[in-house]
Amino acid sequence: MKDSKCTIPDREVLRRFFDAASAIVGEDNVSRTSKHGALQGTQGQESYGDPFSTTESHMPSGAVRPSEVQHVQEIVKLANVHKVPLWTVSRGKNLGYGGSGSVTKGCVILDLHRMTKILEVNEEYGYAIVEPGVSFFDLFNEIQRRGLHLWPSVPAIGWGSVLGNTVDRGFGYTPNGEHSQSQCGMEVVLPDGELLRTGMGAMSNNKTFPLYKGGFGPGLDGLFFQSNLGIVTKIGIHITPAPEAYATIEVSVPQEADLVPLVGTLSDLMRRSIILNSPSIANIFRLALMSQIPEVHAEISKYMRPHSHVPYSVLEAINAKYKLGFWKAYFSLYGSVEMLPALLKTIERAFSCIDGVQITWREFRGSPGQAITAAEVKEEEIPHSGIPTLAPLAILDSRGQKGGCHIDYSPIIPPSGRELYEWYRTAKQRTVEANFDFFADFHVYPRYVVGIELVIFTPGEEAQIHSLFKNLFRDGAEQGYLPYRTHVAYMDDLASKLDFNNSVSVRFNGKMKDTLDPNGILSPGKSGIWNNNVWWLRPSPQL
Repeated sequence: MKDSKCTIPDREVLRRFFDAASAIVGEDNVSRTSKHGALQGTQGQESYGDPFSTTESHMPSGAVRPSEVQHVQEIVKLANVHKVPLWTVSRGKNLGYGGSGSVTKGCVILDLHRMTKILEVNEEYGYAIVEPGVSFFDLFNEIQRRGLHLWPSVPAIGWGSVLGNTVDRGFGYTPNGEHSQSQCGMEVVLPDGELLRTGMGAMSNNKTFPLYKGGFGPGLDGLFFQSNLGIVTKIGIHITPAPEAYATIEVSVPQEADLVPLVGTLSDLMRRSIILNSPSIANIFRLALMSQIPEVHAEISKYMRPHSHVPYSVLEAINAKYKLGFWKAYFSLYGSVEMLPALLKTIERAFSCIDGVQITWREFRGSPGQAITAAEVKEEEIPHSGIPTLAPLAILDSRGQKGGCHIDYSPIIPPSGRELYEWYRTAKQRTVEANFDFFADFHVYPRYVVGIELVIFTPGEEAQIHSLFKNLFRDGAEQGYLPYRTHVAYMDDLASKLDFNNSVSVRFNGKMKDTLDPNGILSPGKSGIWNNNVWWLRPSPQL
C-alpha cells in the first residue's frame, strides 16, 4: 500500500480558496475543516473522510458544495488558480471503498450532493437523466410519484448516488443492473472548467443523447469511468420496464463444492437470455448471519466479536441441522404472462443435475397488458424489483461492537464456477487465518463473475485488514485476477498490477492526465492515475 502523501496547500492558500469559493456557493456551503457538512453517515456523523477508518492518511482538509454546473466550472477554475487539489464525490456514500475520503491527504472535497435534479424520466423509452446528488431512493420515489411503469436498478444500499455508482462501475439487480453498460450520454466538467457532452450530446439539442451511446467519432464516455480526467455532472441511464409477470427465485445447494455447477448453470442460463438480471450468491456464513432462526444467531454469536471468526465446523453443523445450504443464489425472472410458467420449468430442469438442490420462488403471474407494481412486490431482501433499502446496514455491528465497518475485495473471475471455486478456497483460507469471517456476495454475469468478499471488521482491527488485503491482492494477481474497483487506500497497489508492456496503460493514463489536467487538480491518485509533471504533487514510493 502506498502512503500517498504529497505537498498540500498551506492554510493561507486554503483560506484564500475557501473565501473565493464562498462567494460562488455561499459560506453555508463551504466547510473549512472536514468535521461538518457531509451527508449523515452510519453513526449520524456529518464529517468527511472514510467513516470506517481511524487513520488520518486519507482525511480531506474541507469541502465545497455546489448546486449548479456553472458553480462546478467556477470552482474548478479557482482550484487551478490556487493549486488546490479537489476530490470529487457525488454523495460520499462509497461505503467499503473509502466513503468521502481521498487518496491524497488534505484534498478539498468537491461534494455534489446538492445537485439533485432529475432532469427527465421517460417511460416510453425507459431512461432517466440525473445529476450527481440524485440517490436511488430519489429516482425510485419520483417514478412512484408519477405512476410510471419502470423498475430502476438499485444496489444493495439505496442511499448512494445513481451517477456516482455508475461511473465507479457499480451494479444493481434488475436486467439493467450492469450500470456502466446501461449508462448513455454524459455531461462532464473538464479540468480547465470547460463543459463537454459525450455521444450524441456533442450536438446541441440532440434528441438521442440518452438513447444511443456511440455518437459520432471516438467514444469518450469510458475516459470518465473510475478516472480523474473530468467531473461528471449528468448522465443518462437506461431503466427496465416493469414486467407483466415476475418471479423472484432462490436456489440453494448443500455442499461447498456445489459452487462450481451452481455458477456454471447460472452463467449459461444468462448467456441464453433465460435469466436477465445478475444473480447474487451468498455463502453459509452470510446465510447464518442473515437467518431469521434465533438458534442460529445464538450459535454464531458466541464467536461474533473482534479478533474472532465463526469456525467452519460450527457453520457446517448449522447447515446440517437447519438446511440453510452452503450456497444460495438469488435472481428473478421477468417476462410476459405466457412466458413465466415456461421460464420456471426451465429453471427447475437446469438445476436438477445438482444433488440436494432446493428451488423456491415467489411468483407474481400478473395480467396481460398490466405491469407488476412495486406496491405488489414490496421491499425484498435482494432488490430485484428496484425497491431501494437500507436494511443491509444492520450487518455492520454484527461483530458485537457499535460503529462496525466493512471493506470489499472484488476480483473479476471467469464464469464457469471452476475458477471461482479455486480462488474462493485460497481467499477463504487467508480470511480465516486473519481471524475474519468470509462473507460472500458473488455476482454472476454471462461472461464473468464479480467475486466480492465483504469483510466486516471493527476499528481496532485495521492492521489485520491491511495485512489480509496485501495477501488477497498478491494471491489474486498470481491467479491472474484483478479487482474491478478498490478502496482509496489500495488504488496505487491495484494500479501496480497493470504491468503489461512495462505498465503502458498506467503511463498512458499519466500522459492523458498531464494533457487534460496539467495542474493535477482533479482527484489526484484516483485509480492510481497521477500527473508526471506536477512538482507539488508526488505519490510516495510504494511500500
